[in-house]
Amino acid sequence: MIEIRGSFEMHAGDIARGAPTWVYILLAALIVLGVRRLRTREVPVVVALIPSAAFLIWSLTGVAAFAERAGFGLAAIAWLTGVAVGATSGVTLPDARAQRLPGGRVRQFGSVVPLALYLGVFVIRFACGAWAGIVPDQPNLATAIGIAAGAAVMARLIVSVLRWKSSVTDMAAV
Repeated sequence: MIEIRGSFEMHAGDIARGAPTWVYILLAALIVLGVRRLRTREVPVVVALIPSAAFLIWSLTGVAAFAERAGFGLAAIAWLTGVAVGATSGVTLPDARAQRLPGGRVRQFGSVVPLALYLGVFVIRFACGAWAGIVPDQPNLATAIGIAAGAAVMARLIVSVLRWKSSVTDMAAV
């Protein structure tokens, strides 16, 4: 239970029931995308890029909405901070790298990391959205944290794409 200003109480169930339907559709999509990455699979490059593109769009729409309310400067700082953290983690931390294959395909090695990243950013953004709604004095801070988290995952995914290695047969063709 969350108590606000001494008299108003809000339960987690109230927050969950108050979330719009699209939030749960997004959660289902993130779970599907993440579960698909648990197994090694070969997919067209376009399919492998879907999560990166989706997080880029989600990130930029969050920035646009936040900039409208709090100003572009704060939105840009939040987004750039997230991008820096995500890109750094994509370069320095190990991940399930993909392997470029001939014919415009990619072998994605199975890993729990994508599922954890997708659900992690969802939880952070959901919590920050709830925080912004419950504590009206701090909506900008809550939204900035949510935007930074989304930008971090987006940047990590894009850096991972840039780190895809070519297969030996692909290298022989070059």
